[in-house]
Amino acid sequence: MAQDRWKRTWEEFGRGDAYYAVLTHDAFRREQLDDAAMDAFFASGEADVARALATVRAHVAPGFAPTRALDFGCGVGRLTIPLARAARDVVGVDVSGAMLDEARRNCEARAITNASFVLSDDQLLALDGTFDFVHSYITFQHIPPARGEAILRAMLARLAPGGVGALHFTYDRRAPLVRRTVHWMRKALPLANGVANLAQRRSFGAPMMPMHEYRLPRLLAALRDHGCGEAYVRLTDHGGHLGAFLFFQRER
Repeated sequence: MAQDRWKRTWEEFGRGDAYYAVLTHDAFRREQLDDAAMDAFFASGEADVARALATVRAHVAPGFAPTRALDFGCGVGRLTIPLARAARDVVGVDVSGAMLDEARRNCEARAITNASFVLSDDQLLALDGTFDFVHSYITFQHIPPARGEAILRAMLARLAPGGVGALHFTYDRRAPLVRRTVHWMRKALPLANGVANLAQRRSFGAPMMPMHEYRLPRLLAALRDHGCGEAYVRLTDHGGHLGAFLFFQRER
């Protein structure tokens, strides 16, 4: 039941305001999406993928060039498209069918022919074969940790020997007491969430975007259990949501 509710939440985001759900900036709201905003949205993906691959080459695997990449939490293809330009082929995975439909349209508009898309589940059963690059950025923070850890292990099981991972997780949140109180009220009280939605120019009944923190020791244990003995960590801070971007390589 909880899983169905989680999927419905993201399907609603995908159908209602997909680009804003991927990057929560007013410029990417549905009613403001013009050509300039779309260019900025996808340019941010190009920059994020370039930085991730540069980090891999500098700290994990010099000269690394991905062949088959997995983009988990692909959304509308913001990162899938630049990954498709860097690899022979890429598979985008998302829990929202509406997001995947939009990602396919974005690939078609940009003549990307080496990207495919599948719906997500906790075991990633729709995936075939292995990958030499598994990637996810600002996605796991929206998944309850128990489910996210299961997905992490499913991803690691599909990482080929010698393959590289770049996976981002949030582990803490720093915010003023008032902001944390409002966050708790929105989660606990539908009326409070509705009022906050109206203040943000969203529909009264729109779901609250879920945010979760992970326990880093459990993530590192999963890496170790799947033959990843070392990790380089880049720390992130998105509006007080503190994260760890883990870069690692599976032993051959």
